[in-house]
Amino acid sequence: MKQVEANDTVVITYVGTLDNETVFETVKESKPKEIDLSDEKTALPFKLKLPGMHIGEMRTITMTPEQGEYGIRRADLLHNVARKQFTNKIEPKVGLVLSMNVDRDGKTHQVPATIVEISTDHVTVDYNHPLAGHPLNYEITVIDIKKA
Repeated sequence: MKQVEANDTVVITYVGTLDNETVFETVKESKPKEIDLSDEKTALPFKLKLPGMHIGEMRTITMTPEQGEYGIRRADLLHNVARKQFTNKIEPKVGLVLSMNVDRDGKTHQVPATIVEISTDHVTVDYNHPLAGHPLNYEITVIDIKKA
């Protein structure tokens, strides 16, 4: 029976949940995901937990915020925006996700930002990814193994 080894590419399905059991991502068998265990960008928990698994086997993997792709929550990604910058078309409300323009490397990018606080003069927006700072739990099933 085939078994996942350290440098294989593994075809998987999974359900990603937060600790409160909220599902944040589902990868179904109709569109499985390939994980290259030899790729340095592959998250360490995948590299540690997938080897030894067989086709059809399921395991749960937990990633700390530091190990996951969204990272830790960063205070420097909270920004105050003057309330007068909001037009009559947008009424700021806590929890509202906005598309904000950010200049990076000489280019303007649109990124999501969530309103987290509103005062008379300003609106505080959070540019952290909504999953930043959360442990991520993956219930993974191996569908196929592509040997290195």
